[in-house]
Amino acid sequence: MRLGAAPVVTDLARELEGVAVGLYVGGSLATGDYRPGVSDIDPVALMDRSPTPATRAVLAQTHQRLAQDVGGGSVLHCVYVPSTDATVVTSKHWTWAFGELFRRPLSGIARAELLADPIVVAGPEPSSWLPPMGLEELRGAARAELAGYWSRAVRKRSIWLEDVYVDIGLTVLARADATIRDGTLITKSEANARMPELGVPREIVDGIARRRRGRRVLMGDDQRQYRALVVREFVTEEIARLLAPVVR
Repeated sequence: MRLGAAPVVTDLARELEGVAVGLYVGGSLATGDYRPGVSDIDPVALMDRSPTPATRAVLAQTHQRLAQDVGGGSVLHCVYVPSTDATVVTSKHWTWAFGELFRRPLSGIARAELLADPIVVAGPEPSSWLPPMGLEELRGAARAELAGYWSRAVRKRSIWLEDVYVDIGLTVLARADATIRDGTLITKSEANARMPELGVPREIVDGIARRRRGRRVLMGDDQRQYRALVVREFVTEEIARLLAPVVR
């Protein structure tokens, strides 16, 4: 059972009984690419209505308790999507992540993962409350991810000194390339394997792979500065390439 790698999801399901009408997990846990201690866990809870202030307080307390008491709880996020507003991609939903509740949309890529092969912990199949996505909609979702957050991220020089931005940024880019070019969703491990053919230097690819296996990768300040320069320039150029109009 795919949930065996992250039993904290079962704990969350138990806590949400009577509160949510469905609970689903996509991403690395659903694809078998989950790495304990490295990967985040990103469930989606289906609600019959948007959480009230009182419900939001309970949800925050639940997540804080799981983060403190249950293994994997600190990397357990969740988007709370009301069924009345699930079809609008731009709608913002209450989300627990990074130790707080805030509002953000359920991205097109997250929707595509739920329509592909999700873990249905409870509730109806996602296809019963999410609209279908064709190839062009899937490609559009990948482009939207690049045009939004990551186009803003490349304007900030300092964040590319951090491992997390290097790792996630290049992984998102490789996955977006596969989706836009081939119309497919690929795992993070598959994205790592594709990076060299995209032109990412081998030592950077190896560092991402080692961190994904839970290993430390030590770097000096000069190495980190050089990597930030290379990766930021590469991501900027690749975003421009992938967002360029298709000439037919």
